Amino acid sequence: MSKQTEQEALRADIEQARGDLAETVDALVAKTDIKRKVGDKTEQVRDALVERAHEAKAKAGDAVVIARHNPVPVAVAAAVVAGLVALLVRLIGR
Repeated sequence: MSKQTEQEALRADIEQARGDLAETVDALVAKTDIKRKVGDKTEQVRDALVERAHEAKAKAGDAVVIARHNPVPVAVAAAVVAGLVALLVRLIGR
């Protein structure tokens, strides 16, 4: 190899090492960035809660439609639930 070829190879190795080092530093900074991690987790939780709230709202709307179309069975079910709650309150109160 000529000196110029060796120098070019060394320069290429140095550039590769710099790139690898920069990636390593970036990865370490990302791991230690607590504020960002908390923000990311908060955003994930918020998104999940919003999605569940939309699902609950849709299910509640469906329940209202069912109750409007079938008021007697819904009333009977509500009365049964109320009776069970009253029974549990009495049993727990003893």
